[in-house]
Parts: sequence; C-alpha cells; structure tokens
Amino acid sequence: MKKILLFIAFTSYGFSQGEITSLSIDEAIEYGIKNNRNLLNAEREILMAYNQKWATIATGLPQIKANLDYSNYIELPTSLIPLEKFGGPPGEFSEVQFGLEQTAFGSMRMEQQIFDGSWIVGLQATQVYLETSKNFYEKTLLEVKEGVIKLYSLVSILKEGVSLLKNNVENFKKDYYEISELYNNGFEEIENVEQIKITLAQSEFLLKQTEKTYDNQKDLLKLILGIKIEDQLVLTTDVEKFISGDIVFNKSIVDFIPDNNIEIKISKNAFETKKLEYKFEQSKRLPKITGFYSNSFTGYNDDFKFLQSDQKWFGSSVFGINLKVPIFSSLGLRASSQKAKYAMDNAETSYVDHKERVRALVKQKLNDYLLALDSYNIDRENMMLSISIEEKNSIKFFEGMVSSFELRQAQNQLLNAQQKYLNSVINIISIYAELETLFN
Repeated sequence: MKKILLFIAFTSYGFSQGEITSLSIDEAIEYGIKNNRNLLNAEREILMAYNQKWATIATGLPQIKANLDYSNYIELPTSLIPLEKFGGPPGEFSEVQFGLEQTAFGSMRMEQQIFDGSWIVGLQATQVYLETSKNFYEKTLLEVKEGVIKLYSLVSILKEGVSLLKNNVENFKKDYYEISELYNNGFEEIENVEQIKITLAQSEFLLKQTEKTYDNQKDLLKLILGIKIEDQLVLTTDVEKFISGDIVFNKSIVDFIPDNNIEIKISKNAFETKKLEYKFEQSKRLPKITGFYSNSFTGYNDDFKFLQSDQKWFGSSVFGINLKVPIFSSLGLRASSQKAKYAMDNAETSYVDHKERVRALVKQKLNDYLLALDSYNIDRENMMLSISIEEKNSIKFFEGMVSSFELRQAQNQLLNAQQKYLNSVINIISIYAELETLFN
C-alpha cells in the first residue's frame, strides 16, 4: 500500500511539473514564430485569401450547369378546346387530356462571361485582399518577435531582481539579528532595532511582489510562445549578455524607409481597398455581356421506360447573348459612387497622415533610445555605488560610527537604485524591440 501511495505521489508530481522547455532569446523567437496561435491564424488568413482569389477568377470562366427532371402525373391536366373552332356550337368546350403520364427532361447550359466591369474590379480587390493578409501576417510576426523580446528580457530581469532582493533580505536579516542581539545585551536602543526591522519588512514585501510579477510575466511569455501554462520554461540567455551583445541599435532616421514599415503598408492597403470600392460602384453603370449555349432533351412515356434503348427523345439547342444595361436608377448609382469617392479620399488622407506620424514616432523612439542608454549606464553605476555605500554604512553602524537612521537611508538608497537599474534595463530593451519593429 505504501508503495502504491508513493507511486501516485510521484506521478502526480511529474504531471504537475509538465514538460520542460529551455530556450535562449534567439530560440525563443524561433519557437514563437512556429507555435504562436495568432501567427497560425494569420497563416490561415493568407490561405483563405488565395482561395477567395481563385473563387473570384472562377466566376469569369465558363460555367456549366446540368439539370435533370422527372415527372409522373397521377392525373393528367385537362385542357378545354372551343368546339366552335371545329364547327361546333359557340360557347361549348370539349375536355381533353394531352400528353403521357411520365415525363423526363434533361438539359445542359453553358455560360461565359464576356464583359463585366465589376468582375474586373473584384479580381483586383482579391489581389489587394491577399496582399493585406500577407501584411497582417508580417505585422503579427513582428508583434510576436517584439513581444518575445520584451517578455523574455522582462522575465530575465525580474529573475535577476528576485536574486538581488533575496540577497538584500539575507543581509538585512543578518543586520536585524545582530542588532537585536546587541539590544538584548543592552548595547543598542530599541529605535535602531525598529529601523532595521522596517527596512527588512519593506525588502521582504518587495521580494514577494517581484516573485509574483515574475510568475505572471513568465506565464504571459509562455502564452505568446504557445507553451502550456503548466509546462516549465527555462530561460538560458543572461540579461547582462543580452544587453551588452544584442541591444545595439545603430540606425538613424535617414535609414528609415516608410514603404517598408508594416503599419504604413497596411494603411496603404486600406486606401487601395477604398479606391477599388469606388471603382466597383462606377462599374455598376457599365453593361454586362454574357454568352450562353443550352442543349435539352425531353422524353414521354406511359411507363418508366426511359432507360430502354427504344425510348424516343426530343432535343433542342439554343445559343445566345445576354446584355444588361443600367438605364435609370433614380440617382442611386450616382449617390453610391459619390459616397465611395469620399471614403476613398478619407483613406488617402489617413494614409498620408499615417506615414508622417510613423516618421515622427521613429524619430521620437530613436531619441528615447539614446536617453534610455544614458539612463541605463547611469543607473547601473549608481546601483554599484549604492551597494558599496550600504556595505560600508553597515560596517560603520556596528562600529558605532553612523546612526541607524543613516544605515536605513543607505539601505533604502540601495533598494531604490536596484529598482531604477532594473527599470532602465526593461526600458531600453522595450525601446529597442519597438525600433526593430518600426524599421522592418
């Protein structure tokens, strides 16, 4: 029984842990590209666009329809024949039933579109739809890359933050224990003990908060990567290496090509779509020409003998051209066309405006990147200085050279410096990822 319980406990633990996935930053990007669910949906949108394009093309190709109809009259219809036509008295009719009880009718009709302006516009629209789908895929791809970089770095930084805070807590616990012992032996005041206790409580709460944030952000990273929440994820790229090695952006505003920006591409697609909608409304004023050929056959019989070789069939064939010309619509076509024209003009204005806004955003992000880089260097240096100051003040405190208030100031300064450093790292990586998206 004990062995069974141990086995159950072991297997339950194994299932709760889930699969383990270890990824570097580059591996995480590739993993996200292959497994992100939004990206998979974007791929299907492209396939849908391809099929929509072919469906539109097919409407302009020959269309062949076949029809087969079988009728069995329970009672033949009755017709009235005026007897006057055959020399009988006026006003009298003869009841006559024509035909046979069973009828089989088959036909085949082929139609070929000769001219339809709306079909031409529709064909152009499917191409724009396909390009739009590809651009949305590219946008989703860039968003996945940006999201992976941001979340991967954030999780790594939070992990480092947890490590720093754990070290702080251990040091503060040591200080609290030592000063408590001095107080118990009558060598310290209660105020000094309370000051250290406050700092310890703050650092413990901050550690707990950071650990929760770390877990939450790691779950978000799993989500964007397409990894199950219950599975384990191990990040192998060191934060410092990531910053010093990969976060280098050497491009300037002169390197920015607006037409390569995905947001501008999509805005252009929206303008082209509205332009085609306007052309479509105009095409409604044009004639539609369709050619057709039809062949039919009919058989009659009192019994079902249509499959026998001696069944007689009566055939007919017809060829023709159908022409539809809009003549008058009570100005409805004109109003629809004008409405589409205004929508097209609005889309063009939005497209031009969007290009300028993106250029301004690029310039802003480049400036933000330089400031973030300076901030990172300053905050990193300040953190190292704060660590040194806190260590020195801790030694001086126990030597009686500084007060508990001064020690607590040094400890708070360390906590703030560490937090600023971590925030500056997050900020610079975030801006870098955004710039990569803007320039691609």
